[in-house]
Amino acid sequence: MSCCQGCKKAVTKISKGIKRSEGTSWSVQLGDKVEPIATNINWAVCNCEQNSLKLKESLDNIVNQYCDNHRNCHHSSRCRFDSNYEPSRTVLTNLKARKMLEIAIKSSTIYKYPQDYILAKDTFYVESFNNVVNIFHDKRICFVDDQYKLRSNLAVCHWNENVDRGFTSVWKSRNPNAPASQKGKKINKKLTYNYRINIWNRYISSFY
Repeated sequence: MSCCQGCKKAVTKISKGIKRSEGTSWSVQLGDKVEPIATNINWAVCNCEQNSLKLKESLDNIVNQYCDNHRNCHHSSRCRFDSNYEPSRTVLTNLKARKMLEIAIKSSTIYKYPQDYILAKDTFYVESFNNVVNIFHDKRICFVDDQYKLRSNLAVCHWNENVDRGFTSVWKSRNPNAPASQKGKKINKKLTYNYRINIWNRYISSFY
């Protein structure tokens, strides 16, 4: 979900850097939290019950969570019901690191304008279609109207045929600092172009 990207970039900036600026512009304690925070934000958006205030409360609680303070965590979270729970990420003990994270989250667009994200709309299909359009519409070429419409229609046909195609296998990352990638990335089946045959057959049938 694209709403996480701005905050993810902000957290990335304070999670690594040169040694001499450690503790001032970044903190080693934030190094393992970039991907997990993106996951936290996605969860907050999907579980805010379309309530902007509740969304902001969940975002505020992210810092507390990594400080090992789980009093305000959701009741379904393991940290609330498992007496043997132990944090899987470095606990924030450095006050400067905590402040850096607070600023990064509160300066994000999703925190400033939570009402724009409460519907938790996924942009996957829009972004997928835009990628296909770019294949048929070379940005370096100016097409005449008929050619532009033709290419637009071909892009629609191509996307409709291939957007939800199956997959052959699942690739999993071995990076322990990227929990989102542990779910695996699907390796899709090869693209098909049956729409070309259908277009040709309809064209021929118009004459016979």
